[in-house]
Amino acid sequence: MFKNYLVTAWRSIRRNTVFSFINIFGLATGLCACMLIVEYVSHEKSFDRFHANANNIFWVHTQVTVGSETFNMAAIDNKFGPMAVQRLPFVQSFARYRREDANTIVQNIATPTLKFAESKFLFADSNFFSFFSFKLLQGNKQQVLANPFSIVISQRVAQKYFGKDNPVGKILRYNNIQNFMVSGVAQNAPSNSSISFDFVAPFSALGAMYKGSLPDDDRSSFTYFLLQHPQDTTKLRAGLEQIDKEGQGGVKVKVLYLPVALTGIHTANTFPGSATTKYGQVFSLVAALILLLAIINYISLSTARSIYRSKEIGVRKVMGAARTTIAVQFFAESALVTAAAFVLGYTLCTMLQPAFFKFLQIDIDNAFLYSPLMLLLFAGLFVTTVVLSATYPAVLLSAYRPVQVLYGRLGKQASGISVRSFFTVVQFTISAGLIVCCIVIQQQMYFVYHADTGVNRSNIVMVPFTQTIGKHLPAFKQQNGALPSTQQISIAQYAMYKGYDIHVYGPPTKPIALPALEVDENFIPMLGLKWKYPPTDPLYYKNKKVSVINEATAETLGLAGNPVNTRPFDAFTVGGVLKDFNYQSLQDKIGPLTLSFENTEDTASFMAQNGGCIFVKLKPGVNTANVLQQMKAIYGQYEKDQPFEYYFMDDTFNQMYHAEEKLSKLFTLFTVFTVIIACLGLFGLSVFMAVQRTKEIGIRKVLGATVTNITVLMSKDFIKLVVIAVVIASPLAWWAMNSWLQGFAYRVQIGWLVFAITTVAAIFIALATVSWQAVRAALANPVDSLRTE
Repeated sequence: MFKNYLVTAWRSIRRNTVFSFINIFGLATGLCACMLIVEYVSHEKSFDRFHANANNIFWVHTQVTVGSETFNMAAIDNKFGPMAVQRLPFVQSFARYRREDANTIVQNIATPTLKFAESKFLFADSNFFSFFSFKLLQGNKQQVLANPFSIVISQRVAQKYFGKDNPVGKILRYNNIQNFMVSGVAQNAPSNSSISFDFVAPFSALGAMYKGSLPDDDRSSFTYFLLQHPQDTTKLRAGLEQIDKEGQGGVKVKVLYLPVALTGIHTANTFPGSATTKYGQVFSLVAALILLLAIINYISLSTARSIYRSKEIGVRKVMGAARTTIAVQFFAESALVTAAAFVLGYTLCTMLQPAFFKFLQIDIDNAFLYSPLMLLLFAGLFVTTVVLSATYPAVLLSAYRPVQVLYGRLGKQASGISVRSFFTVVQFTISAGLIVCCIVIQQQMYFVYHADTGVNRSNIVMVPFTQTIGKHLPAFKQQNGALPSTQQISIAQYAMYKGYDIHVYGPPTKPIALPALEVDENFIPMLGLKWKYPPTDPLYYKNKKVSVINEATAETLGLAGNPVNTRPFDAFTVGGVLKDFNYQSLQDKIGPLTLSFENTEDTASFMAQNGGCIFVKLKPGVNTANVLQQMKAIYGQYEKDQPFEYYFMDDTFNQMYHAEEKLSKLFTLFTVFTVIIACLGLFGLSVFMAVQRTKEIGIRKVLGATVTNITVLMSKDFIKLVVIAVVIASPLAWWAMNSWLQGFAYRVQIGWLVFAITTVAAIFIALATVSWQAVRAALANPVDSLRTE
């Protein structure tokens, strides 16, 4: 029986090779797009679930409110872990770690040339590998971090520094100040881990290196708690807040301790590196829509050819075949064709994976791609596709009545015209909706990239530097400023859009927190910042007690009129008021900001303690690559260990919208996918309609109808369906995009032109799809059309 189904399906495919190829390839294309999204979304949702106690482990971050300002802190004071275990009985254990700077220098002392800047260096509690479920290839998880100067390295680091030699017992030097002995080798952290590491050293090493007096930055860490029950998070939050209140003293600062499940960290926007999943739900919806389109398209194209097999069905029924037998036959045939499309789709998916993952800037392990989870998801996708795509054709074809089909009298209901019209409306509703979304997203991204933020970002290179260069800052600054390609130069503590400090002013009972940047006198003119109330003293920046504020700060402090030379606090005098400018993302309203000039009088001393960033504005039209090489050479004269890094200010600004840019590109890509699939479905319907109306067309031509008359006659029905689809899609797309735009403090308005463009585009696409078939039917010889009657 199965062999008969297989032979019949193969004959049907060969009889209509081109049509079958379009059908199979259309379904395969949709399945390929769906598979890629499923891989991405399932990977994002699987983060940290491989840990044995994942459901009972919670990371705690804080939400701090000082005055009217609220900000989040990813790390908490180191004291909370031990105190929570002592005082809260439902806390079974805790683990802490802190990340080192992105350019931590590590050297193999046996081979001094093996010296690299590393970005994944952690200091952690000694129970790190027993608390979490990272696999150790060498070493005992209970003992690898017991020695203060032991260190665990990853597989890739072992290969990088020691090649094929056994690394255990070998020595690595940290930042040219401390030697660590390798005590274990860990398997590379999975790609779906929120904790990524290449080196893990014990916390006790910090105390030994700093002789028990840790710097302020080392007194807080990422802290995780293992609870008896997941429901204990409310008690954990209350317990930590009580511990905090006991140590606050007289300062009134509102601090909320917020536990986040380990399995939910990657989707928590308060955790560093969580932006990649910002639109995971949107991608899931797009995957479902693409799969639905592909299946609808397959059904439409399959049933469009059903008329050619109607007599076969009639003969089979006359010969005694039951409807169930015919239904099973057509279900099996459709299942086999769907299976072929699935195999082709998976092949395309495998071929496109590297480019797709590179486009998303993600790395997914092969171990995950071929894990039982992915195999189960793909198996479910296959079964769902087979059931949905094969059921309707089987039911429709098996329902034909012998007398009707043998005399060629298929009614409208049996022929499925109304159902296929419905399918076409659904397809173009989805396509039109995605086109609207695509246009609005593109408009918003254009607005973001071209909005007047009040900052002149063009041709500015930012180079962070360490305390080492800070000790030679006057010479470093002078050499960069003397380059022929340099137009202006400035110094600040942080790169623009890369961070700022929080300064707290006022009495302890009523503190006010203000974001602050330490800059020099060239910072304001270089960035083209505009004055609301300019300074009265041209040398205002020479006074350490003078700060420049923006309009938002003046409003926050209640400073009416011109506040220049007033003293809102004893800590500083207002030297001038700048017009508001966007120093953060356009997703946020412009907040208060103060610019301080503490480093102007004694730049070298300040930067020697804190490091900083040099801003170099290049002249227009210079050879950027050559200038960067010159700057790198100057940098290398003073800094031998830390690598030369640079950022273009406009690129740094654009990087803040990485998730939105990714959404824009994916929407464009998958909108094209859906339009192509919808066009294939419309093509199938046009073929079906042409066959159904063959004799009608012949009669009309005999009675004098022109090719244009018949083409318009056949096309207008499809245009009606497309217009209906646009009418349905427009309010849905408006609601979705209006909700998305609420995430931007500064945004475009959705105008009528978006929907007009969508309508015109949809009609044009539909006409381009059906016109060929309509003209072909209109040009057919009416004698051939009427001869069979």
